Amino acid sequence: MLCNGIVGLYLGGAWVWLGLAGFVSLALLDFTAGADHSLRGGAGKWFYNGVLYLQLPLMVTLWVLFALHIRAGDLGWFNMIGALIAVAFLSALGGLPSAHELMHRKHPLEIAYCSLYLTVFGLPMNDLNHVHGHHPFVGTADDSDTPVRGQSVYRFVWDSVVDGTVKAYRFEKARLAKRDHSVLWWRSRVVWALFSVSAWVGFFLWLAGPLGLPWLIGAWAVCFLILGGFNYTQHYGIVRQPGTPLLPHHSWNHLNTFSRAVSFEISTHSEHHLDPDKHYELLRPYTQAPQMPSIVACFLASFIPPLWERVIARPRLENWDRHFASPAEQELAMEANARAGWPQWLQTAPGA
Repeated sequence: MLCNGIVGLYLGGAWVWLGLAGFVSLALLDFTAGADHSLRGGAGKWFYNGVLYLQLPLMVTLWVLFALHIRAGDLGWFNMIGALIAVAFLSALGGLPSAHELMHRKHPLEIAYCSLYLTVFGLPMNDLNHVHGHHPFVGTADDSDTPVRGQSVYRFVWDSVVDGTVKAYRFEKARLAKRDHSVLWWRSRVVWALFSVSAWVGFFLWLAGPLGLPWLIGAWAVCFLILGGFNYTQHYGIVRQPGTPLLPHHSWNHLNTFSRAVSFEISTHSEHHLDPDKHYELLRPYTQAPQMPSIVACFLASFIPPLWERVIARPRLENWDRHFASPAEQELAMEANARAGWPQWLQTAPGA
């Protein structure tokens, strides 16, 4: 996918839409491919680890070509919009799954490489909230990465980015305080986040010129929507009683063929939350856990709230409430329905 985008930007003109066309083709293939419950792990470990690092130089190449087109001014407005969308989508598809996998690793170099991925998106400390905030508190009111019922993806993206950034800062501040250091200590993640983002923005503007800043901000905004959109579809509306054990039904799974391949098994979500340290190629599909359709189809539908809510989310949440939720979770679910203005369907027979 990234290679498609690189070729399109290299050729210029209408070819800049090539990468986005590849994404649309992937969405159609995933929508029609059906479920895939097979196990992974057949290739060598060198392969599964190697692909995690391969995406970053390809992403940077994509952004460099984007910057050079901005400086040259050779695309026109229509194709520049296409280039921006292609760069944001393909960077997110190529970089976010790799960054997500590396942020759950333990070696400092793996975490550092993850931070380089996230720097390209302008969120170099996103891993701190994901690992220390999202995973322990998923499904509860303390997790800003669990969208509540009735919340649009647009509101969710804003809330999750802002709250996630604030919490990441607090996690790092608390960690450093235990070691008697301030956030301005030279090894602080805050200091290195400011340095890495400044270096990335400076490098991009050096290539693109001053007019590159609004295009960079625009591409980041689309990246935030993509990051939030995939989070949105994997946890939408699910509730969990605080302090209770995390179980397979506390995440949605998207077990279509291309959903699993493109996301580096993020869509095999139940076991990932049960064992966040397990490498992605070893995750097992939980076929009896709550299921969603194609992750790409869900992602696209989420940006049309009535379609997402009425056709995809509500029917599956009603099934979740009736067949997966504990009694305490059923109470939380009906409270969430009341706040969203949804029916109290547990008080009626199915289909009534």
